[in-house]
Amino acid sequence: MLKNFALVGSCILLSACGGGGTSGVSYTTLSVLGNGDGIARGITDTGEEALFYSPYVVDVVAGANAATSTDIANVKASDFPIISRVGNVQTRKGTMTSNGVTVNITAIEDTRADEAGIIFMEAAAGYNDLTMVTGAKYSNAPSGTHTYNGTQAVTSRYATAPSSTGPFTMSANFTNKTFSYSGNSGGVSVSGTGVIDTDTGRYATNGLTVSSGTTNYGGTMHGLLHGSGATATTGVFHSSGSSPAYTGGFVGSR
Repeated sequence: MLKNFALVGSCILLSACGGGGTSGVSYTTLSVLGNGDGIARGITDTGEEALFYSPYVVDVVAGANAATSTDIANVKASDFPIISRVGNVQTRKGTMTSNGVTVNITAIEDTRADEAGIIFMEAAAGYNDLTMVTGAKYSNAPSGTHTYNGTQAVTSRYATAPSSTGPFTMSANFTNKTFSYSGNSGGVSVSGTGVIDTDTGRYATNGLTVSSGTTNYGGTMHGLLHGSGATATTGVFHSSGSSPAYTGGFVGSR
C-alpha cells in the first residue's frame, strides 16, 4: 500500500501543479509527524504552488520528484463532474486510476477564485486522506489590510475527507505582514495568527488552535496567496500530535 499510495499521490500532485517531476515541478517536505504524515510544498518552474497534507509524506515527495511527465495521469479538478453548487462553493467528485489503483477524489472550488481549490484523495482505511490546495501564481502584493472569506473543510482522524465544511474569514495585513484566521466546520473551530511573506505569497503559523466542544488542540497551518494582487488564498492545517485528531484545508478570495 505504501508504494502504491506514494505513486498515486505523485500522479495527482504533479497533475494539479501543472507539470511533471524534474520536467517542471519540484517538491519539498515542510514537516513530518510521528505517524509519517506531514505537509509538503510543490512549485512549478513558472511559479504556481501547491501545499499538501499526506500520509507517507516523505515517500510521496520522493516519488513526485522522481517522476517524469510520462509517469503521470493528466488529472485536474475540472475532469470531475460538479455534484453541488451552493453560493460560491462548488463541489466535484470522481475517481482516478494509476498503477492499477483506483481512488476516490473530491474537489472543492471557490467560483470567485482564479483556479484555486482543494483536492482530497481517499487513502486506505487507517490512514488520513491526502489534502492538497493549489491556485494561480502569486504576484504584486497589495498594501493595507484585506479580508478573505471562503470555505474551510475539516476531517477527523481516518475519516473520509472532507468530513464537514463551513465558513472561514482571514484578515491579512500586508503592511505589517501578519494575518489572523478564524473558521468553523461542523463544530470544529480553527483559529490563529501568523506572519505573511509578501515576497513569496506564503504564510504559516505553529500557533493554531483547533477546538471541538470542550477539547482544545494546538496546531499548524501553511497557506498560499494566489493571483496578481493576492486576490485568492488557500491553505492546509492539522491539529498537534503524532497522529492529529483533525486535518483540513481552505479556499477563499477577497
